[in-house]
Amino acid sequence: MHRYIDILSKNDLFTGICTENIGKILNYFDASICEFDEGEYIFKSNHELNRIAILIDGKAQIINADFWGNCTILSELDKGGIFGEVHSLLPYDIPTVSVVTLCPTTVIFIDIDCILSPIPEIGDCQSQLRSNIMRIMAKKLLNNARKLEHISRRSTRQKLLSYFTEQMNRHQSPAFDIPFTRQQLADYLAVDRSAMSSELSKMQKDGLIRYNLNHFELLSENECVS
Repeated sequence: MHRYIDILSKNDLFTGICTENIGKILNYFDASICEFDEGEYIFKSNHELNRIAILIDGKAQIINADFWGNCTILSELDKGGIFGEVHSLLPYDIPTVSVVTLCPTTVIFIDIDCILSPIPEIGDCQSQLRSNIMRIMAKKLLNNARKLEHISRRSTRQKLLSYFTEQMNRHQSPAFDIPFTRQQLADYLAVDRSAMSSELSKMQKDGLIRYNLNHFELLSENECVS
């Protein structure tokens, strides 16, 4: 476990907490490490979740699937990603989402009691942990608001343009790579994949974008003319 402390010290959950105290937290709450293969569920919907999970390595997606297996991607988790904090704080609210890996992934699970229950052994670390959790939840709330902005657009083209504009602003460049395959992007924007692929081709023909695989470039009017 201690070999991961340097990695955890850079994680948002442990911002402002020294490595010695991170070690105390992990020891006191008997943190556990689990390894998952590609395509394996870290967590399945409709099960109680009372632990915070941190991706030490790998990548995963938070998904929502209906009764018929139709899947919507809610968000993606990279190395350092955190999930479970909201439902851990609301133990009677059973999650309706699942978390599935995209490649071999290592996860550390930490009991939520390290934040909720007064623990003299970790002293002032608890207040820092609570502040960190608040910032993490605020960031996720902002990301969810951005996604809602995309999928609330009426047409597939408008959804794509909204998403591409966000990516341009995030990368501070009209050229950027997106973290999704075509199917994943369609799931994220809640649109049909074939319809979306057709719309991307039309947008490129209309001079709005250029793309190759997951690399996209937004074009200005001057570039469109040329």
